[in-house]
Amino acid sequence: MASRNSPPPSPSPAEAPTDRRQDILNAALACAAEGGVDAVTIDGVRARCGASVGSIYHHFGNRDGIVAALFFEIYHDQSRSVQAQLDAAQGVEAGVQALVTGYLDWVVAQPERARFLFQARGAVAAGPRTPDLAEAARRRNQALVAWFEPHRRSGALRDLPCELMPSLVMGPVQSYCRAWLSGNAAQGGLPSPTTYRAELADAAWRSVKA
Repeated sequence: MASRNSPPPSPSPAEAPTDRRQDILNAALACAAEGGVDAVTIDGVRARCGASVGSIYHHFGNRDGIVAALFFEIYHDQSRSVQAQLDAAQGVEAGVQALVTGYLDWVVAQPERARFLFQARGAVAAGPRTPDLAEAARRRNQALVAWFEPHRRSGALRDLPCELMPSLVMGPVQSYCRAWLSGNAAQGGLPSPTTYRAELADAAWRSVKA
């Protein structure tokens, strides 16, 4: 994308809406990083990216539409990243640990986006896109259950309901990352999740291995 300090090349009609839409989402994330989800306002976003109020409403409908769109963009990016790590793993133990380390590494690499996911989930769940959130969560969980099931049947994993296993595996790392993101290391907050990367991965494996 061209620098805002120099005239950008004229975009094609197909490119212009996409670029403007992403500019608005980037501006919303910057607002949230500075002041939390409540800081995402039409005026704040407009001031950061230069989009007109009309353009913002055209792409997202209202302020809640911006929050929801940014949430789902980040949510799906995180899901794809973790799934890629799982797909690359060799063997059931490596796969279980890849779920943990893939999630942890994504959070550490993108703390502002990860923090926004935690902060905005309640607002999205209470808004008009509640069904979309439920469906996205269902699909993510369904993919994990489908991965766990053959390993459970083979005896490599404990004979537990597969719908329980994602919570056993991912619960601790999600809890730690959320606590880390909500604190401030300079003021006595938790160490980076990378400090306990191996311990969290090992604990996840021990919770489900046969």
